[in-house]
Amino acid sequence: MIKVQSKITSVTHLGDDYAVVELHCPQVAPLCKPGHFVNIRCDKVLLRRPIAVLDVEGEVIKFFIQKTGEGTRWITSRKPGDILDIVGPLGKGLFETNNAKRVILVAGGVGLAPLYYYLSDAKKYNIETLLFYGARTAGRIFFQHELMKLADRCVFVTEDGTMGKKGRVTDELKRFYFESGAGSADMIMACGPKFMLREVVAFADSEDVPCQVSLESYMGCGAGVCLSCVIPAKKHEHEAEVYIKLCTDGPVLDSKLIDNTFFEE
Repeated sequence: MIKVQSKITSVTHLGDDYAVVELHCPQVAPLCKPGHFVNIRCDKVLLRRPIAVLDVEGEVIKFFIQKTGEGTRWITSRKPGDILDIVGPLGKGLFETNNAKRVILVAGGVGLAPLYYYLSDAKKYNIETLLFYGARTAGRIFFQHELMKLADRCVFVTEDGTMGKKGRVTDELKRFYFESGAGSADMIMACGPKFMLREVVAFADSEDVPCQVSLESYMGCGAGVCLSCVIPAKKHEHEAEVYIKLCTDGPVLDSKLIDNTFFEE
């Protein structure tokens, strides 16, 4: 974990609600792996904002950011040449293939970011990858051409049917798995909204497929001290309540470690 001042090299706005921000950060970039995030200090905002790494090219780190609040809007309103105060890379729980040969990835919305990074990395290891990427409408599906080059197969799903399959990405995952004759995987990886993750985890459990999920929360310190990011862990009968610190134990976790109540909140 390194605290450093990094210069913005590019800000690309993707419509009104999303942007890709690139930072020149030679100290942190070589240390990044799929699943890592950085904490970015924002002007007039108390807590740093945790942002997942989208990709790394040489000494440049890329971030895919949804403009959801004051902090992320401040970051995405910066200009090339501006300096950001960042801490990273953060997170110990990362996407690990564990010798998998075939991996299914399920992305929802901005949850694509860590999975995009994994896809970029997986190319080096000859891992077969199938990506299911869902959003509400075609205007919320990004990086289509890049993803089709990175993944062995891409299935795009929109709720309104304006791009790819119509419906929910989890329904398309199940249909493909059972009906296409391709019903096997060594690992499922997912990142997206809770309702999507709940369905993915239940499906992985039913098929006895190992599943890793990348979760998000406010991570004020990124070091496990402030406890702003704790989530409930599964416990056995008569055990005391157990919690997981997403910033230090995650953000990527084995789905079997997570109490199901987390996905119901």
